[in-house]
Amino acid sequence: MDPIPGNQNWGGLARKGVLRVHHDDIKASEEESQRPHEQKEDNEDEEILRLREERAQRRDQRDARKRELQAEAKAALERANSKQSRKEPKPQKSSLKKPYKRKPLAQRRNSNSDVNASLRKVLGSARGQKAYKRLKEADMFFQQERFPEARKKLAPLVRTVPNVSEVQELHGLICYRINDYETAAFSLEQFRSLAQSTERHPILMDCYRSEKRWADVKFLWDELAEVSPDAETVAEGKIIYANSFADQGNYPKAINILEKGWRTPTRPQEHHLRKAYALADLYDRAGMPVKARELFSWITSKSGSYLDASDRHRQLS
Repeated sequence: MDPIPGNQNWGGLARKGVLRVHHDDIKASEEESQRPHEQKEDNEDEEILRLREERAQRRDQRDARKRELQAEAKAALERANSKQSRKEPKPQKSSLKKPYKRKPLAQRRNSNSDVNASLRKVLGSARGQKAYKRLKEADMFFQQERFPEARKKLAPLVRTVPNVSEVQELHGLICYRINDYETAAFSLEQFRSLAQSTERHPILMDCYRSEKRWADVKFLWDELAEVSPDAETVAEGKIIYANSFADQGNYPKAINILEKGWRTPTRPQEHHLRKAYALADLYDRAGMPVKARELFSWITSKSGSYLDASDRHRQLS
């Protein structure tokens, strides 16, 4: 995929979303050092520290999720704006590929709050601890965008503990970033089933979009829209869903999907800007320069350095 101007503004990709809250990482040595006659006060202090720690972890996870969404949107927009996709595609007939058969998601997410404990339960204490260390190392390589190293480090865990959702999740994300969409889709389907989650549906949809599996893209979009886990993930999925029609040359349908319910917010958040950029891009590619220019102008007025919005606005002026 050819990069588009301004991608440096997306920043790096954090991966705190895979390695979620781990209570065993809290310093045990501080707890063990407390004196018996101070136990009551110390317990109260511990509770306050625990609550603060959990709030900090949730805040870090929200920030990490935002950075993840930015990187995911970057990968999708790169393909939409590559030289190949810039060539106006001819309208295509609907793909004959039927969607894969999937069991419906449960009402509640099956989340592992402590992947370290999960690995120890499956592999035993010693092997589980080594596996957790390997997972953290793979996660670190991924954060540093050293994707081949991350994949190599994670490979043994994919073979030995394929039923741990965080392992499949990280493996799917790594494969996605090195453009191995078929393998990424397989791992993210496993994550969907194990975690009973729609959290990675936008990336999974984009994998199927690259393979022109339009029926699977639609199935996952319908599932994501029904669950609506959060505004950021739904917006990301809608962008992918719309661009799947643009890939088939059906710009009116793609534009209609993103226009539906769209209003320019007074205080836009990150997902508003991404959605606006995707819609402006579709206007431009569909030969609607006036609408594209107006929307690129709005994006620039709210965030002057957002991707290449200001450059594209000038080009259309």
